[in-house]
Amino acid sequence: MKKILIISFLILSITDISISGNQPLQPVLRVALINNYPSVKLSIKGPYEIKNLQNEELIESGSFLKSVNVFPTPEGIKIGKNPCNFFGAKIEPGKDVFILINDRIYRGEIDIIRTKDTRLLLINHVGLEDYLYGVLYHEVSPRWPIEALKAQAIASRTYALYQKSINETKDFDLTSDFYSQVYGGKTSEKYRTTRAVDLTRGEVLIYEGKLLPAYFHATCGGYTEDASELWNTELAPLKSVKCNFCRLSPHYRWENSLSLEEMMEKFARGGYRDFSKIISLIPKDRNPSGRLKTLNIMTDSGEINISAKDFRQIMDPRIMRSTNFNVTVDGDRVIFKGYGWGHGVGLCQWGAYFMALRGYKVEDILKFYYPGTEIK
Repeated sequence: MKKILIISFLILSITDISISGNQPLQPVLRVALINNYPSVKLSIKGPYEIKNLQNEELIESGSFLKSVNVFPTPEGIKIGKNPCNFFGAKIEPGKDVFILINDRIYRGEIDIIRTKDTRLLLINHVGLEDYLYGVLYHEVSPRWPIEALKAQAIASRTYALYQKSINETKDFDLTSDFYSQVYGGKTSEKYRTTRAVDLTRGEVLIYEGKLLPAYFHATCGGYTEDASELWNTELAPLKSVKCNFCRLSPHYRWENSLSLEEMMEKFARGGYRDFSKIISLIPKDRNPSGRLKTLNIMTDSGEINISAKDFRQIMDPRIMRSTNFNVTVDGDRVIFKGYGWGHGVGLCQWGAYFMALRGYKVEDILKFYYPGTEIK
């Protein structure tokens, strides 16, 4: 009996391990904050240590680091006036101390790496929940109903852990831009989004015993997209769902235009350089969600068939808000009119917003957009 009590006490102690205050230990994510930069500004308002990333040798320590510029050099890295003859440095702040990169505040540790192109890559090692504090504000408005914020917190947490699981052999798990999830560090933390993270702490979406790739987007435009149309993913929770909730979204309908000259420049940057004139653009096949599958482009050098997904990336996803669009040519301008914003897979954020306004709970929202999943 005494042994059982001792073992029980040890288990309880282990599950209550903290890294700050009374918060439980968090899985650590590697987030690429900056990639391919010529320099950054660094400051630390409290105790810190700078170590050689390769062998953990202590290079510098102090109680406060005023703003200094960090540059890559042929020999390694230069931090302020101090040249370092190594290609990676680890910045470890003291307890409750934050690191400022280009005047933005971050929790956790920062790796500064000089790349082979003599540029800088900065990776933030940050706890999962702390990471989410800096994500939610960029993905949804803090003014939204709490059930919608909780749904986003669970989706974002699941997505982050899924990315961590598939990127173990890579330099980082996630980027800090819209190609992963927009992450702004402690500077981006707001009370209501932080509360949504805390109310769902540790909760993730599971399908058939595994983490779900919990994709999400701003507005689906009437139907979410089947993930298999975009990626090599055949999962029931990521099939197309008819959504009547996002009709009042500001992104439900959109219109943008480009000049033919602008399109030519974008095609050239995308690797299409063997033509000098665009004659016509004709939408081709559409999938069941209404989104375009392919686009036929007639040029002075012949015909190009390009997937709508690739076309959107070449033109810029901020201009081509979705692949559900029609196109017309008016003089020297190409006009696009479409529905929705984003790739369309998984959670429709504005749909979740309107569901929450109608009284749906977080469980209802997530089961609607990810049918067959469980919150664990």
